[in-house]
Amino acid sequence: MQRSAYYYKKYNNTLGFHMNRTYEAYTQECMAHYASLHGDTEFDPSPIFSEGGQLVQGALSSEVANAHVDKITHLIESNDSCVDRKDASGLSIGIKEPLVSLGANILDCLRSPSINTALLNFFHSNYRVEWATCYRSVPSQEIAGSWYWHSDSYPPHTLKMFLHLTPATAETGATEIMNREDTLAYRKAGYFGQQMDERLADLTDFAKKHNIPYRPHHFDAAAGDVTLLNSNFFHRAVAPRTNHRDIISFFLVPNILTWEEQIEKDGISSTIIPKGGVPKNPHPQKKEQETLVGSTM
Repeated sequence: MQRSAYYYKKYNNTLGFHMNRTYEAYTQECMAHYASLHGDTEFDPSPIFSEGGQLVQGALSSEVANAHVDKITHLIESNDSCVDRKDASGLSIGIKEPLVSLGANILDCLRSPSINTALLNFFHSNYRVEWATCYRSVPSQEIAGSWYWHSDSYPPHTLKMFLHLTPATAETGATEIMNREDTLAYRKAGYFGQQMDERLADLTDFAKKHNIPYRPHHFDAAAGDVTLLNSNFFHRAVAPRTNHRDIISFFLVPNILTWEEQIEKDGISSTIIPKGGVPKNPHPQKKEQETLVGSTM
């Protein structure tokens, strides 16, 4: 039932009904609270709902982004304890607890007016950072997990945010995305791409066989730009052909308080939880973590 066309159209995931309803109810609570403070706000339509993603330029200056890249390089070369080389594919290197290892000024990207506007257009409410991770993708001709076409299964009204510390282009490893229409068409034709054994690296033949379009898109991002991504749409990471790609990945959920107020209340450690950990209940006082399958790069 959770892979039915109706369920995907409604929730765009395969999570349990109760968890989806819990997120929908909390989202409505957050939206009502925001409206009580700001009145009837006119939000612009968010392209994330139809196109799967959005590029927002200049969230951080290139100078600040480059400084973080230099720090990541130093940490890796000095084999610092925060460096995580456990990715079995060997295609990426992680930096543990990036808000500590690199500094909390990474969050300055959320202070960009253009980022805040884009996020308000998506959430229609305040939002918070549930977690943050950092990784460096290295040049490779190989492919692994997230380099295959797949969709994640995160709750509705949640969002991934990639802060690009290095340029992300077709040459340097931009994430490819499908829009909502095409994502639903591939699922209707029988491609789901959730479990590893059902993922394909190339969907060209599948598209021809089922007479559906193959038209993924990507954003050319400069250092300091941000990509907002609904990772429940089909997408795949692309390994850089040259140089490396450094990204800070944030997971955002709707919230009553602003993200700054929530961090001030809980502390930075509130955003340092295992990658993929998503609360069953998104209310900050009630959340209980559970691990969801399907990371994205």
